[in-house]
Amino acid sequence: METHRPLLARGAWCLLVAILGGLLGASTSALAKSSVAIPISGTVDGSPEGVSVSGLAHIHSSLVKIDRKFHHAPRVILAFDLHNVSGTGLSTGARYVGRSRDEVIRPLVASDVVEITFPLQPKGTSGSTAARAGLASFALTFDVNTGALTGGTATVSTPGS
Repeated sequence: METHRPLLARGAWCLLVAILGGLLGASTSALAKSSVAIPISGTVDGSPEGVSVSGLAHIHSSLVKIDRKFHHAPRVILAFDLHNVSGTGLSTGARYVGRSRDEVIRPLVASDVVEITFPLQPKGTSGSTAARAGLASFALTFDVNTGALTGGTATVSTPGS
């Protein structure tokens, strides 16, 4: 009596090898992760008062190499965390806190300038009606061979100025 189990087992084995080969052989992968903490400072002007802003911006970078058959250049995913950024009102002395996280995807280059808008909220208040907008400008440097974020500088200013 013939049994068809070996044929079914061979078919399942071939399917498993094909799936694993596709997963392991794909060239879309995250290759390198790095992070830096960059001092940031500046002044956000406007009504009702200017705000002097300072702190540490934490930036996490992940290199992503796109599938070569689509001829895409390597890119980095940048995650900005401004929770350690705060400010002081120039006329009232009121405290402002940054509560922002943002992500962008950028081509991998040796140096890049990235600008993000972020909220500054008076400490102890809820809601967004009292929040102020700041513009964080980052000049970042990368190792283009490994994709590692190697450093940078940052400033804060008023959006639209």
